[in-house]
Amino acid sequence: MDQSDIMKNYHSYIDEIKGTFDPIIKKMRQQKNEKWVGIAWKGPIKQVLGYFKHAKIVSAIKWSSLPLLGQAIVILTGWYKHLPLWSIILGSVVLLFVIYYFFYVKRYIDKMATLGSPEFHVEALKARRPVEYAVWNTFIQKDHFTFNGLYDAFNTLLVPIKDGSIESVLQYSIGREEVLEETIQELRDRIEELERSVDGLAEDIDNSENSISYLVNLLKAVNTNIYRLTNGILDFDDLRFVSPFTIYAVKENKLTKILDKGTSGGSVSEIDLSVFQEFEYAAVSAAKAKSNDSFISYPYPGKVVVAFSMKMLNNERWVWCFHFDESDKRALSLVISNDIIESRQIRRLIHAFCLILHKNMISKKEATQDAAEQAN
Repeated sequence: MDQSDIMKNYHSYIDEIKGTFDPIIKKMRQQKNEKWVGIAWKGPIKQVLGYFKHAKIVSAIKWSSLPLLGQAIVILTGWYKHLPLWSIILGSVVLLFVIYYFFYVKRYIDKMATLGSPEFHVEALKARRPVEYAVWNTFIQKDHFTFNGLYDAFNTLLVPIKDGSIESVLQYSIGREEVLEETIQELRDRIEELERSVDGLAEDIDNSENSISYLVNLLKAVNTNIYRLTNGILDFDDLRFVSPFTIYAVKENKLTKILDKGTSGGSVSEIDLSVFQEFEYAAVSAAKAKSNDSFISYPYPGKVVVAFSMKMLNNERWVWCFHFDESDKRALSLVISNDIIESRQIRRLIHAFCLILHKNMISKKEATQDAAEQAN
């Protein structure tokens, strides 16, 4: 369904409902701010008089009221024994009539608060049904609005002009121009929305391509290291497949740097863990932690250090520190963001290679010691 068909449907809908809503709205505007309580008490009088006129008062009272009338007579007789019986009966009838009239007023008020009822009054609706009144009050406040006027406005836009007067041509042209402008704006908004969606998809594709590239390069580096391990030439230099790094050994209350690969060399050589530091290094936080969780610090603007603790052989503990720039998306992705692979798995991979190299270090050290002992 195109825009023109939708507008024609609205045009026909308004034509159907204008005869229903306009009289109600007009009546509401006329009754607004009128006193309605007096009308509620006076209104049932005509109905009661009609009962008398057509001798319906007896059927209106109904036989169920006779016990009430009898009780009223007995009660009044007990109170006023000195009064004549006819006056007591008359008083009972009047009392009963007042009670019935009160209920008639209550029913009449309910009718006054009901839309479509001949007794309807907008102020009664306001008092009895404020939520419903709030909806209709929107129409009441617009003094010149009618559904018939809205229909005529639509009619001007949709029905072709039949006379050739300049006024008619201009009016029709202006109406059509407004409709076209609205349609064009809707199309522009839709195009902008689609463009944003396309931009988002393009960004997602770029991120996916980068992630795949990071993962492929990581697998290549790991594969190369496995070959180098098999050939007996794996070294700590081969562990720079994520970023430059430093390694600290935890000895009592001190951190001692044992390796520095690819950094600027500005990291401290030794850190006393017992000394309070206002700015705590990531390596210190990792050394104090009982887990192998990662810790982040920013030694200076633009630089990131991510550290974690590793349990090594012979009850030793090392702290590994990644060093990279904040602009290094690959390192951020592998070490922090978890968007390609869990950063915990990267830490485990580093730990595994370190254990292998540490074992080789211990073996070489033991072999050297054995050779020295044999030489002596």
